[in-house]
Amino acid sequence: MKGKGFRYVPWVPKIGTPEEQRKAWTGDYEEMKKDRSETGFGIFVPPANRKALWKEADSPNFVIKNQLSEAQQAAYAKALTACRSQSVKQVTGKVITSDADRAEQENKLIQQVVERELNGDPKLITLASATGDCLKGKGYRVDSLRPSDLNGRGSNEFEAQKRQIALNDDIPEKDLPEGQYYEPHLPAATAKQYLAKEVRAALDDLECGKDFYAAYLPRNAEIVNRVSAEFGGSGF
Repeated sequence: MKGKGFRYVPWVPKIGTPEEQRKAWTGDYEEMKKDRSETGFGIFVPPANRKALWKEADSPNFVIKNQLSEAQQAAYAKALTACRSQSVKQVTGKVITSDADRAEQENKLIQQVVERELNGDPKLITLASATGDCLKGKGYRVDSLRPSDLNGRGSNEFEAQKRQIALNDDIPEKDLPEGQYYEPHLPAATAKQYLAKEVRAALDDLECGKDFYAAYLPRNAEIVNRVSAEFGGSGF
């Protein structure tokens, strides 16, 4: 960044995933139940209540950038993207063009590894089938019994509902990348109802999938961390 004429402070967030959150992400039943009792699948939880390990404003470079003019900020962002791409290539050999490109490549590789290592695993297939039967018995729709699809079933269902609400409100989704939308502004009582429904569904999903998640999530987390390391990330 100095070579491109900008001040930049080397900075890495000093964070560690809280132990209870790490346990929830890796299939611990009690921590998953606690988390889902509060946030469901994490879709309709109010933005103010969402858990974040760090914010952009925590970085000293946030202040540096915001002190620049609008034109300088655009040039700063362009320079930062170029420097990040150069750094990733030097460290990992990966060629990326932007943060979005990096995320897309990372996610695509994660999906490929999950397909290869998890979706064909006989034990996970058996557990996923039992989970799906249980959910159907409770009246939930299950379109696919592939382990990775079952893992994302609940969050995808409520994300689709939220997206539809956003697309039907009076806030036009202008100047946003395809598939993204502005957070819908729901009356407090309505938002509470959506979250309550989501929490019930998430807890039912957990009860049906207790054994499935205990087997699937630790391996999924290992894959995410492994692929993240390939792109210079630290995982969780």
